[in-house]
Amino acid sequence: MAQLMGRQNNIGFTFYGNRLREMRKVLHSLLTPSAVTTHWKHLIDSQSLTLIQRLLKSPETFNEEVEVSVQEMIVCLAYGKKPDEEYIKTARQVMQDTWTALQHHRWMVNAIPLLQYIPSWLPGAGFKRLAADAKERFERMTRAPFFAVKFEMLNGVADPCFVRLALEDNAQHPTQAHEEVVMYAAGSLFSGRFDTISPIISSFLLTFILLMTHHQAIQRRAYEEIIATIGDHRLPNLYDQSSLPFLDAVIQEVHRFHPPVPLATHSTYAEDHYEGHCIPKKSWVLGNIWAMTHESSRYDRPEVFDPDRFMQRGIQHAAPDPRMQTFGFGRRCCPGLHMANAVIFLNVARILVSFTILPPLEKGDPVPPLLQFVTAFISSPTPFRCRLVPRETASSLTFG
Repeated sequence: MAQLMGRQNNIGFTFYGNRLREMRKVLHSLLTPSAVTTHWKHLIDSQSLTLIQRLLKSPETFNEEVEVSVQEMIVCLAYGKKPDEEYIKTARQVMQDTWTALQHHRWMVNAIPLLQYIPSWLPGAGFKRLAADAKERFERMTRAPFFAVKFEMLNGVADPCFVRLALEDNAQHPTQAHEEVVMYAAGSLFSGRFDTISPIISSFLLTFILLMTHHQAIQRRAYEEIIATIGDHRLPNLYDQSSLPFLDAVIQEVHRFHPPVPLATHSTYAEDHYEGHCIPKKSWVLGNIWAMTHESSRYDRPEVFDPDRFMQRGIQHAAPDPRMQTFGFGRRCCPGLHMANAVIFLNVARILVSFTILPPLEKGDPVPPLLQFVTAFISSPTPFRCRLVPRETASSLTFG
């Protein structure tokens, strides 16, 4: 079903081979730690500042503000322009199409591949019409902004972005094949599968806010570390990260407590054998990330939210960094993990210095929202309420 929807051109669905290697190569080249600070530092700074400004104006709509600000940043990263409402609407539908395609049990064509060749007008072939519509949306969302950037490059007015930099890197030997790799790699930044940067970041930030309504002492300690390190005269920046070990421990513990991607899907490109079991070629293999981050032999009392478990670096049996699992494994790990880590750090740090995160009031008493999460490939908190109370310096630091 995923192939009928055109997802073989998306990095999350591409089987291992030359095309996947080329797509990952171009993504990695522009999303390394050094590339993040060289090319995207201003973009990350602008996104986090915009989010704080929006939250100061409309704190009650924080769920939507977080999601929209991250989506805008990723589209700017890919194409150099903020998306309009129609693009966001199409992109959300593409993500829903992806989720639909991943519901393997729903589609008989997954069990009987020959069904993909039946005419779409036959009774029972509604899946082909659905897939055709989904493929058209995916191709439209991927192609239109790519060719818009190409046109701007020809006229010398293209803003710095992933597509422009990737095409310029190969400007001496341009080929249609390379352009297609860049086009679909850029599309994968926003409409991929489990390794999509945008919803992973949004899910993490909302989970962080939810957990802070339950853990006031941890929130206060992280805030005090920031103020003690950089003072209250400026907002945190990316260069502060290495000086804030407890804040980093909080971020790690959010990843561990509720990984944005509970299950990581991989596939085998050849038949394999493991402990006497045959794993056929092109099988789906699920990595249970949630179970890994809740394994009691690795994390003591895994049901407890405790950032201090990561403050013991260098000693025997120290808790391993969960980010080694939550962004996937090996060669198929999320190519945008360094970008995501930078965005997460800066947003978390700036939210903490701008707001006190409090539970909502019920009949005058603070009542933390339930820790409930959506069951999906990218698992976010169910919609919840909280109080984002601006700190005294928030407006002056944010609006200057």
